[in-house]
Amino acid sequence: MKKLLTEKRTLEWGNVFLVSVLPVFAILLPFALHLSDLFFLHIPEPGMLNILKNWDGPHYIIVARTWYDLEAITKLLFTSVPSTYYPAHFPLYPAFIALFAPLLGYFYAGLFVNISFGVLLNILFYEIAKGYTKRALFLTAVFTVFPGRFLVTRAILAPETMMVFFMLLSLYCWEKHRYVQSSVWGSLGILTKIKAGFLLPAYIASSLEEMFLKHKNLPAKLLWTALIPLTLLALFTFFKLRTGDFFAFLNAEKGNNLFVAFPFSQFNSASTWIGTAWIEDVVFYFAGMIILTATLWKSQENRSWFYFSLFYTAFLIFVPQRDITRFSFPLYPLFLLTFHKFFTSREWKIAFAFLLPAIYLYAINFILQNQAPISNYSPFL
Repeated sequence: MKKLLTEKRTLEWGNVFLVSVLPVFAILLPFALHLSDLFFLHIPEPGMLNILKNWDGPHYIIVARTWYDLEAITKLLFTSVPSTYYPAHFPLYPAFIALFAPLLGYFYAGLFVNISFGVLLNILFYEIAKGYTKRALFLTAVFTVFPGRFLVTRAILAPETMMVFFMLLSLYCWEKHRYVQSSVWGSLGILTKIKAGFLLPAYIASSLEEMFLKHKNLPAKLLWTALIPLTLLALFTFFKLRTGDFFAFLNAEKGNNLFVAFPFSQFNSASTWIGTAWIEDVVFYFAGMIILTATLWKSQENRSWFYFSLFYTAFLIFVPQRDITRFSFPLYPLFLLTFHKFFTSREWKIAFAFLLPAIYLYAINFILQNQAPISNYSPFL
């Protein structure tokens, strides 16, 4: 029986692996083949350098090469941003890049790490989804490619798949009352990107609800949640040692005009990170987040998910950024799991089939446009 279960699990994870990597390889294929045209899309400079140049991959390679040494960063700068901007890019993803760089080079190490964590994220999502639906593999396929912005992120150098993996694993462990593990995964998440810090107020709020509304005694293991802010404190101390500025991250964000602004400041076309009035899609993303939060509140289950969605959505309302899609990635697995009945329905399957070509063309077009102005590629390979 154990052997049969092991074989079944191997087959299931093999299918998840294929669902994870085939769409990514389909995105990479036109560049790996050095195509100059793909249907109606022209590729001015054929080759995999199109993947390398996508933001913010080169920034993370610079961190992997310099470890926030300001003088070393200055020698690698390819834009007008100062060397003090780089603490905005947290160190865990660059650490993995540096780990594999001796074997693969920096560029392919970053790509390998991102694709690998995409597979791990999908396996985690699949295992959670099995508790909700018998169509967990199909739901995982949707999770891989929809929305197209998430598929792009899986196919370039980016830390978001790693971040979402640690955050989802932390939330899952919390709901299973594995508080120590949840705190450890949350700490790794915050070493990837600051957004994982919103796990802490979610855990505190859900614990207070248990204590005061449900009159339950809370285990002492909840104190392990302090590991999340302590990890951030240690990171800021590391920044102090490397740059001389304990608040290097906050100053980098402020200097890059990414500090918290007025509510819904995404709709100021004069803002540095907006630059257009054609952002009606942002309204739909906010609608999805608010619907998710309201549904989780009403369900009375997975209370940490509800509070995380509440606090994180409230935060995003204040972020002066056009790319709300990318910022909302941590909520996306919760959204699919919460509305799994719709996303595994016959109607959605038909719609999804028609959307696949659009998602693919969107992804290729986005990669061609979202590129850093790099003239000397050698430091990034």
